[in-house]
Amino acid sequence: MNKTKNIWWMTLVISLVFLQYSCDKKEYHFEYKAEPKTETGKKLVDGTDLFAQIFTDTMYTVTDGVVASEIEYLSQKGLAMKIFVVDVDLSHPNVDIVASSPNNANAFAMQRMTEQAIHADNEVARVWAGINGDFYNMDNGTPRGVFYKQGVALRTTFDSGERSFFAIGHDGNAFVATRDEYPSIAATGVIKEAVGGSVTLVRDGAVLTHMDTTVEPRTCIGVSADGQKVLILAVDGRNFWYSNGMLFEELGHCLKALGAENGINLDGGGSTTFFIRNTPDFSADRFEIRNWPTDNGGQERSVANGLLITSE
Repeated sequence: MNKTKNIWWMTLVISLVFLQYSCDKKEYHFEYKAEPKTETGKKLVDGTDLFAQIFTDTMYTVTDGVVASEIEYLSQKGLAMKIFVVDVDLSHPNVDIVASSPNNANAFAMQRMTEQAIHADNEVARVWAGINGDFYNMDNGTPRGVFYKQGVALRTTFDSGERSFFAIGHDGNAFVATRDEYPSIAATGVIKEAVGGSVTLVRDGAVLTHMDTTVEPRTCIGVSADGQKVLILAVDGRNFWYSNGMLFEELGHCLKALGAENGINLDGGGSTTFFIRNTPDFSADRFEIRNWPTDNGGQERSVANGLLITSE
């Protein structure tokens, strides 16, 4: 009997405690608000619905006419992200973008982007930053799309699939186009520098939709309507706690928000590379990788070609 009473009293006490807790319990709602600190961050937050909370948002001048931004944030999907943006002003008299190749040679091979930069770097045309370029045959380094260096056409065909290219014309303006547009453009002799890409992300100011739903590290490039601004975006991925990567459409929305009228996807995955020059001199370690390539715990992958931002 006493045992039964004890059980009854314990049950009553627990019930009263639970009731009191239930009455006093408050509902907590976590509200995220992305608060950018830089002009680049503001454009991305205002122009997309991708950002839930920003952790770091920094902007720095690489050289006159070239500004880089690095943003760590929580996406609206609840995923950690880190992106790198480079704004290149081609109207600046000394700034240019050139295609790079292994050993700066007119031949197909594979080499890390910082090494390609070292071979191209000199007092006349100093390299300040760079990204990886086209997809390629990983056995021999043959790019999948067209490839031009200093007006020399090293490859004028495309592999199968949806292909595109980024180019700098002899007039100094930048543009992107598709494989179908290439023959008529090439016939004019306008192309000075070019590397191939894959899908088109932004076309005449509209973000294109894509059936591919893979989330990966990405490198992409966009061009303003007048061809004077080049917007580069590198997105790290394949690391849940650091950065998860993007969809093609997410890249497109970012490029449009940054001011791109047209934009394409370049090679990504383990090839995604963004580096800057960290000193004006020619020391051996003057080029610094800013992103986190996924190969071998952050080591650069050897790639077929890339784009270098230079100044005279």
